[in-house]
Amino acid sequence: MKKMFSVLFCLSIILSTSLSADALAITAAYGDWLVSSSDAQSDSESSMAKASMAVPQEGTMVYEFKAAYKDGLEDGHGGFGIHVFVDEPAPGKAWGEGDSYLLWLNYDENPADSSIPSGLSAQVYKSTNNSRMDLVQSISLSAIEPLVIGNMDQKLPVKLVIDGNTGMAKVYDPFRADYAYTFKLSSDAPLKGDYVSLRTNGVSVNFSR
Repeated sequence: MKKMFSVLFCLSIILSTSLSADALAITAAYGDWLVSSSDAQSDSESSMAKASMAVPQEGTMVYEFKAAYKDGLEDGHGGFGIHVFVDEPAPGKAWGEGDSYLLWLNYDENPADSSIPSGLSAQVYKSTNNSRMDLVQSISLSAIEPLVIGNMDQKLPVKLVIDGNTGMAKVYDPFRADYAYTFKLSSDAPLKGDYVSLRTNGVSVNFSR
């Protein structure tokens, strides 16, 4: 059965079991997070700001929220993303996030790693534990960079659909609701997890429903 996932103060979930948003609690593992009943916002000073919440995941998951840039890109580098199918989140600052997958949006004017495109790009990482995370895919988003940069202070819709039974994933274009980039997230299906984590790196991002 398909499950719907949305951000409320951090993230709220609508399941067939009618779990209410009040039953979900965000845990800030690292960084300064401002949390209200309608949104959550990270700070721009923390290099690995992360906040998680307990959410059971299996089958087809739909993750939907809005993200708006606040500040932190003055140095030409920053990013944000979401860890999905997390088995156990790290209790503090950490490179990885248990056993999980990270879908990441990155901006770097002078990337030190040749596998990371200059400018706006997207990555998929496989986290094995709290200290190890390997790059799975990396693509340039130069085609939509002007649109994103021109609207990044607005609340841009983020929609991810991941079939945990097959490992297939779709990331929808924030400017074309009918277009999605489809890719294989994992060959280790079925995917299951108990937590979801929001993450930012050197930028302040506001997450809302």
